[in-house]
Amino acid sequence: FNNVPFMDGIVNKLKNAVKNLNVNLSFFSLNKLSCFIHSHKDHVSNMKRRNLVYKINCKDCNASYVGQTKRTLKTRITEHKNDIRKSNGNFSVISEHRLNLNHEFDWEDTEIIDSERWFYRRRIAEMLHIKLQNNSLNLQSDTEFLHKVFTYLRFI
Repeated sequence: FNNVPFMDGIVNKLKNAVKNLNVNLSFFSLNKLSCFIHSHKDHVSNMKRRNLVYKINCKDCNASYVGQTKRTLKTRITEHKNDIRKSNGNFSVISEHRLNLNHEFDWEDTEIIDSERWFYRRRIAEMLHIKLQNNSLNLQSDTEFLHKVFTYLRFI
């Protein structure tokens, strides 16, 4: 069995894609019971949230970058900005896009597209979201550990 995160709208497509490949799938929920039980705690702003998958859009074109972090989103965005500012020759794809094309990123509207406490599950969610992007800045090597069955998702 291959344990796959349950993502509404993708499950049936994935089942159809693998039905002739002799692959057994089992699905686990990315949503926990705690997502549905509300406590009376104060709402945490997106910038203070941790253990998530995020998407940053370019303001000047339709490119986007998907990443994951266990740290706060604010810390990770600051790291991206510092990487651009330092320009030390060891560029990330965000830095290259910014410096080569002089494009700006929409830091304030960074979107949280998934949340997962466990690194392995968070990494799978990140790779799935990268694969589903049409104009991703992410490198193909960012998804090299994603099981080949998921590559069919893009063509369904």
